[in-house]
Amino acid sequence: MKVSIVIPTVRPQKIPALVEAIKQNAGMPEADYEVLVEEDVDRIGAPKMVKRLVEKSKGQTVCYLGDDTLPMPGFLRHAMRAMADFPDGWGLVALNDGHQDGAKIATHWVADKKLLQFTGGDFFCTEYLHCYCDKELTEIAKELDRYVYVPEAEISHDHPMFNGGEWDDDYKRAYNADRVAKDWKTYVRRKKQRIGFKLGIALPIAGRLQDKDFWLSFFNMKLPANSTLLVPSKEIYDFKSDIAGIRNDLVAQALEHGCSHLLMMDTDQIYPPDAANRLLAHEKDVVGAQVHRRYPPFAPIMYRGRIGEYKYVPDEEMYSGKLVEVDATGCGCVLYNTGVFLHTDQPWYQLGRQNGRPVGEDIFFHDKLRSSGYRIYVDTSVEVGHISTFVVNKSTYELFKQIYPIGDER
Repeated sequence: MKVSIVIPTVRPQKIPALVEAIKQNAGMPEADYEVLVEEDVDRIGAPKMVKRLVEKSKGQTVCYLGDDTLPMPGFLRHAMRAMADFPDGWGLVALNDGHQDGAKIATHWVADKKLLQFTGGDFFCTEYLHCYCDKELTEIAKELDRYVYVPEAEISHDHPMFNGGEWDDDYKRAYNADRVAKDWKTYVRRKKQRIGFKLGIALPIAGRLQDKDFWLSFFNMKLPANSTLLVPSKEIYDFKSDIAGIRNDLVAQALEHGCSHLLMMDTDQIYPPDAANRLLAHEKDVVGAQVHRRYPPFAPIMYRGRIGEYKYVPDEEMYSGKLVEVDATGCGCVLYNTGVFLHTDQPWYQLGRQNGRPVGEDIFFHDKLRSSGYRIYVDTSVEVGHISTFVVNKSTYELFKQIYPIGDER
């Protein structure tokens, strides 16, 4: 037996047409494949059903088809020819169901069982309820250079997400928002575990012009080898109104990349060369550098208390050169273990108001983290210079007079 075609079903009425289409369109003798069908009576989900069917299979190669598919002529023959082109003849072949995005995720596939030694023993990890298991399988195969998408291996996928058809109870259950969110967290967590340490460098760039002093300090930084640079996925010009969305976008990118850590670095600052490594050395969930405000009173952004009642940390702590625990700090230079984003509700960052006063997106998020039990630190020995420019006008003059009384001499 060469191939075992596994079909878990919650729509048994569709199976006769599917099995007939396999016989008509496999492009291989029936003696070379078997078809295993089992109804998911208890609704345990596709990943667990695929595991159950694979355990019963006789073939070295497994083909997974959903019960809402119909194979096109020669689908299995094309897939097996592509399989034979892999070194030693094993890997993952993504079938063409007409709906793959640019990443060509193997929603339906043909795979050799040798792949199981790299996936934890299952093609679809059974920690998933329904979603993201195909994405994980695809990424593992790509990391091994054992993946190929074969447009000739075509199947029709009759799914309401793509054809505008009716969502029956099983589709609604599979794509329930809470279940999808749970599967997404499983995907991110497992990807982080698989990759290990990886640092995302998040630059919330707005507009096209950035200060040259920032770039000079950035390019002089010593960064870990496994680091990736993240910038906003769309062009942003209004930093003040869009900063919360920018930061949320950068976090989402970091999680998609499987980053274990995220260093948020604003682009109006000057960084010490070893800032990233010094923050990483603390092994804290949240740790920032000492960053001063760029407007009066120019104090380091280090607070204790809660929103609306914050007090600055005393100067003797701010300049102690030690690791200081705070209740909130800014995001000018702050390092996160990305696990914190999986345990706090979205949106992570958002602008708000408290007692009629604006609350910054960074303070809002750090207050949320504290409420979730996370501890926040600032390494006061890592001083980041905040680049500032401002227009001198009457307001500036009035402020200056309050600080330094001016006599008649001008």
